[in-house]
Amino acid sequence: MTCKYFAFILFFSTVILSEGLGDPKTKKIEYLKQKIGLKTTDDFNNFAYNILVEKLDSLGIKDEQLKDGFDWGGRQAGFETYINNNIDTLLSLFVLVEDIAIDQNTSIKQSDSIKVSNEVKMPQIIQTADDLSIEKNNFNKINSETKIQKIKDSKPRKSLISGLRIGGGLGRTLIKGSTLSSSTSYTESSFNIRFPFGLKIGPFLTSIGYETSKYAFASSADTLDSYYGSGSGVIINVDLSKIIKIGGEILVKEFVVGSQNYDHGSGLIVGYNVNLLLGSLPCSISMSSRFNTIKFNNGGTSYWGSLYVGMGLDFL
Repeated sequence: MTCKYFAFILFFSTVILSEGLGDPKTKKIEYLKQKIGLKTTDDFNNFAYNILVEKLDSLGIKDEQLKDGFDWGGRQAGFETYINNNIDTLLSLFVLVEDIAIDQNTSIKQSDSIKVSNEVKMPQIIQTADDLSIEKNNFNKINSETKIQKIKDSKPRKSLISGLRIGGGLGRTLIKGSTLSSSTSYTESSFNIRFPFGLKIGPFLTSIGYETSKYAFASSADTLDSYYGSGSGVIINVDLSKIIKIGGEILVKEFVVGSQNYDHGSGLIVGYNVNLLLGSLPCSISMSSRFNTIKFNNGGTSYWGSLYVGMGLDFL
């Protein structure tokens, strides 16, 4: 019986102790919620995300880790990861800013009290208290600005080749125009480069690229020509990932359009790319389609559409 009582007391004491200590990081997160105006029971949802971004904006801070927004940043799971990884930095910033405001109000109240009770008797003390209050506030302001500047300086800077992608793949023709309809097509290879510069128009990021691919159409009739060659040209990649949100950040969706110079003529090319990023690896698996139009050198026009799968090297 004594052992049972002892076990019960030991268990109860352990529960009380664990409740009293708690997880330090959890307490920090709850404290941060209070500092930015949330309840400790609130989730880190889209509402909490917007509040934090507004708080940082009021301090003149644009955190690169939050630039993709709540949805593209991994939604609640991604936001919670950001909070866990930056909890100490955020707390030091918001607590410091709040302390400045408190110190200023306290100093004003103390100064006013001294002036009321000692306006005639001790004018020199009034001036001394005011001077100390100003010096303290200036010190805290400098300290705050220093911390804010450190946070800004610690933001990750993108490389000059960020956005560069080099890829290739293999594909087959799925549809053909009447001129090529009786021809037999074979496996095609393609190679493409997306250069690390472009123009951002609203939610769309456009970039310049270069693409080359082979084609092979073997005629089964002696009266028809066979076409073996390749086409190449400058293309424009339009990133649609901000609009088409399926797959999140790891799935890059692009629309492609450009001109092509073929061995047997010239024409246009349109299509899409879907690139699946492989976690922390600098590469991706891709699936793409291309619709080619051609005006033959010897007259006449035609078209064909192909589907490709491949891989690429991505510099994020």
